[in-house]
Amino acid sequence: MHPTAQPTRLLPSQTRMINASAGMRLRVVSGRFWLTQPNAAQDLFLGPGASVDLLQDWILIGADAGPRPSEDAPTCYSEYLLTPLVEPAPRRGWSLTVWRALRRWVRQAAAATRSAWPSAFAK
Repeated sequence: MHPTAQPTRLLPSQTRMINASAGMRLRVVSGRFWLTQPNAAQDLFLGPGASVDLLQDWILIGADAGPRPSEDAPTCYSEYLLTPLVEPAPRRGWSLTVWRALRRWVRQAAAATRSAWPSAFAK
């Protein structure tokens, strides 16, 4: 299981590039975003709760420029959450596989050395 992802915050008119060729799901937590994808005829406009699956690199996301808050109001921002479409494969047994391969290599090297050792002194 992958760790819980944290939402990404963007200020109004701020943009970010997303590379999602491995497959990501974008879900809007708050605010509004526009999304530009390569080879897409139109941009997407997403509001709170909307989600879209991303399957390519070079995707541009931007926070919608909303009305400016008054000076004493807290800073407004929009948030989105990216999660992988596929769970990463568990890596159990990886170290055991490497250990077994290393042990096999050492045994083969030792056997080759033993067979070559008597012939070296025969001369």
